[in-house]
Amino acid sequence: MEVEYKNIKSYDDINKINEQLLKENEYLKNKVAEQKKQLEEITQELKEFNVMLEDEINERTKTEDALKESERQFRYSIEEAPVPMMLYTEDGEIKKINRTWTDITGYTISDIPTIYKWAEAAGILINDLKGNYTSRLFNLEKRQDDGEYSIKIKSGSIRIWNFFSAYIGNMQDGHKLLIKVAIDITERKQMEELRRNVLEERRKLYEIKEYDRIKTEFFSNISHELRTPINVIFSALQVHDINLKRCSFENKSIDKYKYTKIMKQNCYRLLRLVNNIIDITKIDSGYFDMNEYNIDIINLIENITLSVSDYIENKGLSLIFDTSVEEKIIACDPEKIERIILNILSNAVKFTPKGGKIMVNIEDCNENICIRIKDTGRGIPKDKLNSIFERFVQVDKSLTRDHEGSGIGLSLVKCLVELHNGTIDVNSKEGIGSEFIIYIPCRMADEVNDEIRCCDPTIDDFVEKINLEFSDIYE
Repeated sequence: MEVEYKNIKSYDDINKINEQLLKENEYLKNKVAEQKKQLEEITQELKEFNVMLEDEINERTKTEDALKESERQFRYSIEEAPVPMMLYTEDGEIKKINRTWTDITGYTISDIPTIYKWAEAAGILINDLKGNYTSRLFNLEKRQDDGEYSIKIKSGSIRIWNFFSAYIGNMQDGHKLLIKVAIDITERKQMEELRRNVLEERRKLYEIKEYDRIKTEFFSNISHELRTPINVIFSALQVHDINLKRCSFENKSIDKYKYTKIMKQNCYRLLRLVNNIIDITKIDSGYFDMNEYNIDIINLIENITLSVSDYIENKGLSLIFDTSVEEKIIACDPEKIERIILNILSNAVKFTPKGGKIMVNIEDCNENICIRIKDTGRGIPKDKLNSIFERFVQVDKSLTRDHEGSGIGLSLVKCLVELHNGTIDVNSKEGIGSEFIIYIPCRMADEVNDEIRCCDPTIDDFVEKINLEFSDIYE
C-alpha cells in the first residue's frame, strides 16, 4: 500500500493516512507471521528430513560394513577352507587359489595365473571351461560335478581329485566369476584299490588253501599207498636174505648180499621219504600226535648219540658227547626228540669229510635245555642260512649228485622242535662247519607217569632207525 503525501491538505487527511499506515502495518505483521510460520514448518521438515537422512546414512553404513564383513568372511572361508578352492573368470584368469590348494599342489597363483596354465602343469585337459559347459553354469544355481582327474603336483607325485564347479556372479568389471572346488580322494581311491587287492588276495589265498588241501590229501593218500609195496619189497628181501644164508658159492670172495644191501638201502630211502611226507601232512592238517612224558632228557640224548657212534666212526668221523648237567627231567616226546637228533646227525655225517668231527653238547639254561650239534663239514653259504628250514628246499643243488635228499628233513626237524614249544637256529661258515642250536623249554607234563621213561631201546631198534634216518648216505 502506497501513501501519497503530496495530496495531504488537512488533519483528516493525516488521520486517514495514519489509519492506512496502521492497516498496512497490520498486514505486514500478518504477512511476517505467516512467513515465519511457513519458515518454522520448513525448518521442522528439514529437521525431520535430516533425521531420516542420518538414519539412511547409518543404515547404508551398516550395510556397507556388513557387506565388507561378509566379503571378509567369504575370503577367509575360501582361504582357510580344508579343501582346495579356486576362483576364476570365464576367460580362464585365476583370481585366487586358497592355502589348501597351494599346500597340496605346491603351486601359487604366480605359477598358474590362468586355469589353462594350471591344466598344463597338472597334466590334464580342461575342456569344460569353454563353450556350452561354461554358458550352462551361468544359468544354473546348483553346482556341477566335473568328475575325477589325476593331478600331477609340483613335486611330481599324482593325486586324484573330484572337481565341482559353480557360477558365483558378476564382478564390477563385468566378468563372470566362477568357483572350482576339489575333493582330494587319493586316499579313498587307494583304500578302494587296497580293498580290491585284499579281496583278490583272499580269493587267491582261498584257492591256494584249497589247492594245498587237495595236495595234502594227495600226499597223505599216496604216502600210505607207497608204504605197502615198500614193506612188501622189504619183507621179500628179508626172506631172500634168509634163503641166501643157505646158499653156497664156489667163489667165496663174492658178496652174496651185495645187491640185497643196495635194495634194502633204497627201501630205507623210500621209507624215510614216505614217513617224512606222512609226518609233514599230519602236521599241516593238525593231526600229528605228541606223546609227552617226564623223562631225563640228558640220558635220552646220550643214548641216542652213543647208539650211532659205531656207525659214524665207521664213516671215518669222530663223535664227541659232552654235557654240563648230569640229569634234567622235562616233558618231551622221546620218539620226536630221537627223530630230531638223528636227522641233524645224519646231515652232519652227510656233509662232513673223513677225518672230521661231530660234537653233541648239552647245556642247562635254567628255563631251557640247550642242545648243540656241531660238525666240521663243508658249511652252509651265508645267503642260504635263512632257507635251510624251508620245506622242499636244498641249500646247494649241486649236492644232489653225491648226496640225494628231498629237502624235507630239516623242515620236519623245525616242526618237531616247535611242537615242543622250542626253537632251532643254525650258525655256519663255509669250509669250517655248521652248528645247530636247539632250545627245549624245561617244563613238566600235567600227568606224571608211575614210571619215568628213559629211552633205552634195543640195539636192533636203533640199527633200524639209523639205517632209516641215515638212508641218504652212500658208501
